[in-house]
Amino acid sequence: MLDQESDAEFVNDIAPDVLGVLEKDHFFERLDDLFCPVDRSGRSVSCGHSFDHSVTILQALGMDPDDVDDVLAALKSKGGCFDCEVLYNVAEESRLKARYWKARAAELAADKKP
Repeated sequence: MLDQESDAEFVNDIAPDVLGVLEKDHFFERLDDLFCPVDRSGRSVSCGHSFDHSVTILQALGMDPDDVDDVLAALKSKGGCFDCEVLYNVAEESRLKARYWKARAAELAADKKP
């Protein structure tokens, strides 16, 4: 078993390739579709502060348990500690992140009105 420092180094080494595979497989888009469907009348899921939705998508992409563990380690190393944070902190773009910041900007604008 690798020590903690070796584990972190391994994760840092594989993270760019892992993220590349996730981009190619449209993982982030699939996760975003669950949390923030393009069709606003569609049902969205809420974050259970877990990776349940991510794991389901990764398994559907054909990843085995070891690959899933590597992906989750890479996501965590980039600030994605659970499903919604993957979209906020790891994905370069997501509708969920955009919707959050648009709402935040609207709140600030409303607060500044006389």
